[in-house]
Amino acid sequence: MEKETLNIDLRNKTLRAQLNGIAFKEKDSHIIYLPSLQLSAYGDNFKEANEMVKATVHEFSKNLLELPENKINSILKDLGWIKHKFFKKRMSNLSETTFEDIKKEFNLPDNTPVERIPIAV
Repeated sequence: MEKETLNIDLRNKTLRAQLNGIAFKEKDSHIIYLPSLQLSAYGDNFKEANEMVKATVHEFSKNLLELPENKINSILKDLGWIKHKFFKKRMSNLSETTFEDIKKEFNLPDNTPVERIPIAV
């Protein structure tokens, strides 16, 4: 998995992210799960699921950035995010979630095709 980053600008209340999504199909729904933020979204097709996951991240960031800085840092730390040594606004998440972890978490059959997809918001 690629390293994930969040760039948070508290003054302008903006968040930019490079995330690793996990995409799979369950029955008739296409699902994208973001393990590092514990967010998911679904749609009738992959394009719709991708649009929904970006909207979900946008809503998450909007709500997150309304909180005090110490609460933001606490929430992100609990999700496995760490601050970058040299860039104050950047955070990284190095946790490794495997496809097997996702299959267990969503109680998917072993033969369910699962793939990693990059998500930029």
